[in-house]
Amino acid sequence: MAETKTREETKREKPAKRGLHGWKAALTVFGCGTLAAFGVFGVIVGLLSTLVSTVSEGISPSSQEPPILSQTVTPREEFIEDKFDLCGRTLPSIRDLNLRFTDSGSGYEDSAVDGGEVGEGDLVRSDQCAGTLVPAGAYMVPWEFEFTYRAVIYSPEDDREDLASEDMLSLQDQVESEISVTDSGPGDLGDESRYYYGSLQENEESIYVVVVRQRSATYMISLSSSDDVSFSNFSSEARKFGPQLEITLGSRIPE
Repeated sequence: MAETKTREETKREKPAKRGLHGWKAALTVFGCGTLAAFGVFGVIVGLLSTLVSTVSEGISPSSQEPPILSQTVTPREEFIEDKFDLCGRTLPSIRDLNLRFTDSGSGYEDSAVDGGEVGEGDLVRSDQCAGTLVPAGAYMVPWEFEFTYRAVIYSPEDDREDLASEDMLSLQDQVESEISVTDSGPGDLGDESRYYYGSLQENEESIYVVVVRQRSATYMISLSSSDDVSFSNFSSEARKFGPQLEITLGSRIPE
């Protein structure tokens, strides 16, 4: 009994272990370390978010837009005169047309908008050329062709297209006075056009004429032959002038 009592007293006298031991201690240490790591990461993310927000607020949308350059160039300054030559450069470049020039034109020079003396700021290009055209198909005799144009590049009154429309009416009057018209109507070239088919008044040659306005330029194509050429054959060859002239006048005449 005495021995049993002594053992029980000895157990009671041993101090109880404090703290976590074994797997509990390991979990506690791991958990504390993880929480501390997330805490530090959260602080870093918060600081970065504040920095980005501050920088974004400091850059206004207006400061991100590219500067707008002022448009100070006039049509006269935009005009590339050494490349604007319909008789000397444009017509010979049309591959679908077999043209042979007997008169390649006289070039071009400044002329007045109103036909009088050249005024300050006036800029007009005009010329005419002629020769023969070998048509596609069974025709053995070449046709005669004439080409005339007047382009108003710049007018101080900014009425270039109105002037071109007036030129078109003037050319139409000229055609109607020179040929015996058997058929006429709206054409399919340029911004507006009108064709005439008939014969020359001084002889019985077949003739086809189309007057065209493309932007602020007006041109006239005349095809004639001693053969009896149909309207459709004439118009088929005349349409071949259109695409390249449209490109040249559209790109060479400034806005």
